[in-house]
Amino acid sequence: MAISTISLVSFRNHQNKELAFCRGLTVIWGENGSGKTAILEGIHILSLGKSFRTHKQKSLIKDGDDSFIVRGEFLLKNTLNQIATEFKKDGKQKIKINGDIIIARKDLVGKNNVVVLSPEEQSITKGGPAERRRFFDKVFSVVSKEYIDVLQVYSRVLKQRNAAIGVEKNNGENLNDFRYWNEQLATHGAKLWSLRGVFLNDFKYNLSSVLNRYDSNIKLDLLMREKEITKEQYLKKLLEIEKTDLKMGRTTIGPHRDRVELIWNNKSLRLFGSQGEHKVSLVFLKLAEMCFIKDKTKSNPILLLDDLFAKLDLERSKKLVQLLHALEEDSGETVQTIATTTDIIDIENSGMFSAKKEVLTYQLER
Repeated sequence: MAISTISLVSFRNHQNKELAFCRGLTVIWGENGSGKTAILEGIHILSLGKSFRTHKQKSLIKDGDDSFIVRGEFLLKNTLNQIATEFKKDGKQKIKINGDIIIARKDLVGKNNVVVLSPEEQSITKGGPAERRRFFDKVFSVVSKEYIDVLQVYSRVLKQRNAAIGVEKNNGENLNDFRYWNEQLATHGAKLWSLRGVFLNDFKYNLSSVLNRYDSNIKLDLLMREKEITKEQYLKKLLEIEKTDLKMGRTTIGPHRDRVELIWNNKSLRLFGSQGEHKVSLVFLKLAEMCFIKDKTKSNPILLLDDLFAKLDLERSKKLVQLLHALEEDSGETVQTIATTTDIIDIENSGMFSAKKEVLTYQLER
């Protein structure tokens, strides 16, 4: 997987910006506010249809303009895909693949895979269970169409059941109105649990491999607090908790409530982890994500590093670069890496330049 070019029109602070990328390492450097991270955002939008920094797509439109346009060319196994997306102030988004409009954003997911490592994503380790559910749902969706389909159907049924609970709670109507959704919720919920369990175990294997390569003394694990249950068990539980659901006004059990916890040396990372442990744990998760996607798709994703080396000390930076190079050697395939920094010396000192055959640099000005 590789991106060869990108074009940004009325995007963030870029009125009209075009860049080309090499297959090895591309470094984009400059002062804060020069639009470095916006380029990574643009690549992410062409890969997943949305930014990794904000859910408010309107905020990406340059002040004074009515829409943004992002275009890019991706190469996968000698096949060139041209991706373009336009987002207007009225909230309408249009995505094209090789000139053909796609109906749903999910049709883009998985075609041009990226892994982004940014301070914006530290909430994966520091935030609540919902942050980690979103992370793993995204990762599993890019490698499995079945996963994203089941997740979307389950989410729709959950929304319908919650709406019916709200009507019953407020108006005291027939209980059968929300019991009607139990069968569908249990069917798709059990399937989602099953898929999530399999993929989570595979991800844990990749995480363990990354840790062993970096430092076998570090113990970082993923713990699923909820146990996978069958459709029949889920149906039984839904009936048992009817009164609780009515009181709360929502469905209180199911895959949408799963809690995946990060455990650092036998303690909750979220509760007891230091700043340094949180930072390096996010790096481990992202490298495991890269390996997981490679295993499932047989192609390395594009690695986007947003000011990573300014956030880590020099020793850790060097060790992580060595780890990345070792993972590339294992796969036999270069990982296209696009990195941003305010100081190119940080990247030079990390050793990023030493093992890459191709290096391209851009300096942006405010």
